[in-house]
Amino acid sequence: MPPPPRLVDIAIGVSILSWAGAATWSNLGQRPMAILIATSLLHLMVGVLFLVRRGAEKQGDWATGLMAVPAVLVGGWVFGWSPDDWNVAAQILFVSGCGLAIVSFAFLGRCFAILPAIRGTVVRGPFSIIRHPAYLGELVMVVACFVAAELHWQQLVILLPIVALFAIRIHVEERLLLSSEAYQRYCRHVRWRLIPLIW
Repeated sequence: MPPPPRLVDIAIGVSILSWAGAATWSNLGQRPMAILIATSLLHLMVGVLFLVRRGAEKQGDWATGLMAVPAVLVGGWVFGWSPDDWNVAAQILFVSGCGLAIVSFAFLGRCFAILPAIRGTVVRGPFSIIRHPAYLGELVMVVACFVAAELHWQQLVILLPIVALFAIRIHVEERLLLSSEAYQRYCRHVRWRLIPLIW
């Protein structure tokens, strides 16, 4: 018998909260303080939201979750190979993206989810402009890692599949969310998924 979902949320939340401190202390002096603080605040927010989020009204099936997982993991992978010595532009970009993700998660509140699920519809804050502002923040963080690495334009081709993974995640998530009338109404008011006037 699987453990109750609430117990799983608590275990994940406590684990992520421990990363919030560990990420800073274990990397002191290696990466810029702005990057460490931004990362710790993001972990702190996600950990707290796992502890307080409401139960899912409807959960995505295993195939939906499987299609969303690569975009969930790619940020950690990119951050892992980014250099310790970040230029100022990369730091500003990373902190900006991290800030957008944190604010978006704060507005999501108890509706927060990592894998596709219906936990409620949020229409305020950055969600009144685009439907997936947290994903935009995460993408900005990924781009910042590339800027920090000072890759040549040929190597930036790696970004295309990463953007595609985020687009797939949004697609499978919205396919589930559109089974909710509240989300259908929301989509009629907020047209753009990720970038206003583009998509």
